[in-house]
Amino acid sequence: MRARAAMLVSCALAAITIACSSSSSSSGNDGGTNSPCVSAHSCPANVPSYKTTIAPILQTTCIVGCHTAMGTAGFPENTYAEVYNQRGAILSQVAVCQMPPLNGPVMSDEERIALTGWLECGAPDN
Repeated sequence: MRARAAMLVSCALAAITIACSSSSSSSGNDGGTNSPCVSAHSCPANVPSYKTTIAPILQTTCIVGCHTAMGTAGFPENTYAEVYNQRGAILSQVAVCQMPPLNGPVMSDEERIALTGWLECGAPDN
């Protein structure tokens, strides 16, 4: 019974690993580097600042043409309140490299880690 349970756990972990690695590397916006999608999976000890780090990332990779009041995206990201209200949607899309889209601005690994880390911390207005 224990051996069967261990085999099931191993199979499940293998399936998760394969699913995650294939979805992140094949759909990620890696700027041509072919690197897998990276993101923060928890709140970092040094929380990125919205004002000095996150807002500039959003301005250059999200707001440009898409996430504005009149943009093509589903919601604007011009203000802290707008970003905070959509923090779950932003995290779920950025963490798996669905945003920015492949034909959009490139988000560096460092920017993606900073943004997802800040979101994992609850998106503080800091």
